[in-house]
Amino acid sequence: MIFPYTPILAVDVLGSFAMIIISTISLHKAKMLREKHPANMVYLYLMWISSGFTIFALSRSFGHILKQLLVLSSNGGIWQTISPYSGTINTVSFMLVGLITLFFKQSWNINRKILSSRKALEKTHLKLVHLNQNLEQQVIERTEMLTASEHKCRRIFEQSLDTILVTDSQWKIIEINPAGITMTGYTKEEMVTGEMHIKMLFADGREWERIQGHINAHEFILNEETAFARPDGENLLVMITCGVDYGAFGCAKTYHFIIKNINEKKMMEKQMAQAEKLAALGELSAGIAHEINNPLGIILGYTQLLLKQESASGQTSHDDLKIIEKHVHACKNVVSDLLTFSRKSSVDNARVNMNRVVDDVVKFLTNHPDLRQIEMDLNLRCDRHLWVTGNEQELRQVLINLLINAGYALGQKGTVAITATENGHNQVLIAVKDNGPGISQENQKKIFNPFFTTKPVGKGTGLGLSVSYAIIANHGGDITVDSRPGKGTVFTVMLPKAAEQGEIG
Repeated sequence: MIFPYTPILAVDVLGSFAMIIISTISLHKAKMLREKHPANMVYLYLMWISSGFTIFALSRSFGHILKQLLVLSSNGGIWQTISPYSGTINTVSFMLVGLITLFFKQSWNINRKILSSRKALEKTHLKLVHLNQNLEQQVIERTEMLTASEHKCRRIFEQSLDTILVTDSQWKIIEINPAGITMTGYTKEEMVTGEMHIKMLFADGREWERIQGHINAHEFILNEETAFARPDGENLLVMITCGVDYGAFGCAKTYHFIIKNINEKKMMEKQMAQAEKLAALGELSAGIAHEINNPLGIILGYTQLLLKQESASGQTSHDDLKIIEKHVHACKNVVSDLLTFSRKSSVDNARVNMNRVVDDVVKFLTNHPDLRQIEMDLNLRCDRHLWVTGNEQELRQVLINLLINAGYALGQKGTVAITATENGHNQVLIAVKDNGPGISQENQKKIFNPFFTTKPVGKGTGLGLSVSYAIIANHGGDITVDSRPGKGTVFTVMLPKAAEQGEIG
């Protein structure tokens, strides 16, 4: 059975046009997907496959249409000539599609690896972002901790009551706290800006050389005692601790000093030692005084009796007896001073107005042989009374001793200034200042020792200042001396101020 040719022709031609349209649409859609998702290998593969099929559809469809036209126009021979070319194009198109498919497999494997690596990179990126956020938070926290630590260290440095001093490797001061500025007496500009050498603080250069040698040998010193010299000429006893700091990598070596002012501590130790010495000597003196006083009384009594008998009989040993009487009186004065010195405390204590006591003592001593040619400069705080609690007679004795000593130091001419005032530490201060020759540093160390005197034999017992010191100590006070050769002497009596109860006398 033979089918009609026309329907077959129509199907062939229409199918060819349909292939062209469908392949073109497929290529267009694949191209749109590719443009929308350029990183997607599947869409790239679809675009390449669609391109291959489009070429095949165009080649085959135009070949079929051309064939039918040539057959219908009785030019079939021409088709026989063209047919191999059309087949070649179709073959190449199918080979292209095959090659694309083979290439896609390799590309797909590569793409999968790339996607896998991309996911790994994304995970790593997320981790890095997380770490970065945590790192920023940690940096903020650490910065806050460092700031707080620095602030704390700075507060310790600034508010420390001990001197904290830092020098560079050449021993030049690069940092010092306010306590150090107060203690040394120099300004911060003089020490830090002026690159002051720490050696300048030492009263004795040999002491600095000793301490420097110890630091160089051992890289530290611990509680070394030495003396500092202030710019005003005052010397301070200090205790030094030092260590070497090599700092962080690349930093220069520095020396860190902690310096304690032990001047007051040493003075207190000396005073305590003096008080203990006086206490022990007082007990000994009391026993000796009582033992000697009785024989002296008997000798004095018999001497005076002999003097009376001699006067009645007209004998010639009167001068010898007078000499005995004189020296017995001198011995009794020494014994009396010893008894006063050994007295532990007074039971006759009351409120005493030191303004009045000072004024009375100065008036009383105006006619004293050693003070007649001496100018007395009295400066009292007249706006209020200076009350203390104690034995008025003993306090008068202290002032008398100090004024007589000042008069003796001046000789026949000079000025003694007496000042009575109070300080901010609830103390009454009585100062006796002379413009005499002063006291040597060596004698100042021994001036309150019992029986120490610079007066010639027969002029003093060496107990005046010791007795005065004991009296003031029994009143809870203190006596200090400040003297420089050629610039006079100042004795300062410090007594606890009594509570205000209304002004009496």
